[in-house]
Amino acid sequence: MTSGKTSSAPDDVTFVFLDANVVAKPVTRTLLMVGASRSGLVVGWSATAEAEAARHMRPNATRPADVRRRYGGELAPTGTVAGRFEATDAKDRQLLADAEAAGARFIVTEDVDDYGVDDLASVGISVANPDLFLAARLTREAYSMVIQRFVELQVNPPTTPAQFHAAIARNHPRLFAAHADLYEVEPERGIHGEPEVIFRGARCLRCERIIADPATIIDGLGPECR
Repeated sequence: MTSGKTSSAPDDVTFVFLDANVVAKPVTRTLLMVGASRSGLVVGWSATAEAEAARHMRPNATRPADVRRRYGGELAPTGTVAGRFEATDAKDRQLLADAEAAGARFIVTEDVDDYGVDDLASVGISVANPDLFLAARLTREAYSMVIQRFVELQVNPPTTPAQFHAAIARNHPRLFAAHADLYEVEPERGIHGEPEVIFRGARCLRCERIIADPATIIDGLGPECR
């Protein structure tokens, strides 16, 4: 996507697969896409995710395909034998197969609990809620750059970086908290509560290592990264 992602990720690149429900959210999608290259990440999605996201977006919203082409990105490959992921919700099995085919280490989704623990272990992928992932992996430089990009585009009505930072807290309170000292501003009240399940898998969000005992992972971080 934004950092030159093509059809699959080289072994030395951290590829992050976006679920359809994240692709359909413009602000979250932009935070991930624009911030990726300055955070050591590459993000993308498959034809499966793109088609599903397009079906759930408002008629006047920018289509995911148009966003992808704007940044010169290509679709991730389509995986095979999705039916083997029996512990995963039926509607998400193809997405997991696609993420595996792309060499993804992480899937970012609003529905973490749709992915089966055993299925994730079999492919070495961890699944994380967008707010949790962004708080753990988006660098200060990347976050500041994305805010500035939003502010430049928001002309009616205009907004300041501090105001946009405060607004981020409505949907991404963990991300706001991670960079709370960037501007002297109070966070806006959250729109909804955090899901009960925000992380699944054995791969630590920060160091990316597979943790022998996944039960020791708290909020996506292994013992040595907390």
